[in-house]
This record gives sequence, C-alpha cells and structure tokens, in this order.
Amino acid sequence: MKCAYCPRQLRTPESRARGYGLVCGRNLGLIPKPTPRQAPVTTPVKPVTTPSVHRDQTAIPIQPQLPTETE
Repeated sequence: MKCAYCPRQLRTPESRARGYGLVCGRNLGLIPKPTPRQAPVTTPVKPVTTPSVHRDQTAIPIQPQLPTETE
C-alpha cells in the first residue's frame, strides 16, 4: 500500500490504517510533533540563605509592594 501524499510504501499497521505515513503526517500537520518530557536546565539554581533562616530551610526573597499615593 502506498502513501496518499507521496509514493512511499506504508510499512506499519498504523500507517496503513491512516492511509499516510508518519513523515507526511507530521509535515502536513496531521500528526503532532513529539514534545520533550522535560526541558533541560539552562542555569543552575542555587538556594538563597540568610542568617535569619534556619539551616534546613531555603529563603525566598520577596519584593515588598509599596503603596502608591493617589490624590
């Protein structure tokens, strides 16, 4: 059996059932491209520690919101 969009032979049972192959299906947007399970970490994450935090805890810096003056 041949692909409906190109002259390639369909070899897998899934491709034969669809009528087109994996390559044509992905190129035409009929089959979604695979997504990575987990993106690689680009920068290492380092915990922020301060003297006021217990050694087993990690401090999260918080930026205070100052009130704005309205007239």
